[in-house]
Amino acid sequence: ILDVHPRSFGCLGVLAIKEMGRFYRHVLLEKQFPHHAAVAFRHCGRSLWAGLRLLGLTEIGVPLPAGSLYPSENPFGQS
Repeated sequence: ILDVHPRSFGCLGVLAIKEMGRFYRHVLLEKQFPHHAAVAFRHCGRSLWAGLRLLGLTEIGVPLPAGSLYPSENPFGQS
């Protein structure tokens, strides 16, 4: 968790997640919902996934590891 004062209200946090920058650009921004993300530990992922599916969500994205390209990602690197 990063020690950052967000100057906002409500409950929020700032943390560093590997490959989150690529996920943000190639999934969240492209689908036009840049401010809506949930973060969970791996051990509760199965339950979270099932709960979201029960709520009717069909688009559930997860950050891909380095070397795995998103459909819109340039295979020759960033421009």
